[in-house]
Amino acid sequence: MNFFKTSTLTSCLVLFLSAVLLIGCKPIFEKKPLSAKGDQEAAAAAPAEPAPAAPAPAPAPIEPAKIEDVQSLQSLDSSAADEVDTIITDIEVSVAPEPVVDDGDEVVKPDTAMMRDIQQALVNAGFNPGPVDGKSGNKTVAAIEAFQKENGIASGKINKRTLRALGVEF
Repeated sequence: MNFFKTSTLTSCLVLFLSAVLLIGCKPIFEKKPLSAKGDQEAAAAAPAEPAPAAPAPAPAPIEPAKIEDVQSLQSLDSSAADEVDTIITDIEVSVAPEPVVDDGDEVVKPDTAMMRDIQQALVNAGFNPGPVDGKSGNKTVAAIEAFQKENGIASGKINKRTLRALGVEF
């Protein structure tokens, strides 16, 4: 007799849990609306749906949002936007370029490769520095001084301002 009571209790428990699962779970597949054109074809091809085991409980009523709640959400949204604007402004301020120090009068001692570039730049600018060989001779010095005079640069030594005007990297 105990076996009969145990199996009955187990059967009732299984049925109860199955009913809870059927009622409480959301269906995996939702029905899609049928187009007007294929209504008849889809209705004929669709298998009959099984009847639900038990009616689903009515959903809890949705309370309308209170004006205070909406206003507090809007204020949170606007304060977040203000923070983003502040961060962006801070970034723009910190990325602002630093003022360039005028180092144009700094004298540069060119090596052979740079002297070759200077001589070629002088030839391109219309001055005659002599052969482009990387050696500074009288003609190269005269061409550099003429270039400096024509461009308003203090003549004499090769400085950064002269190299920038010639387009030579240093």
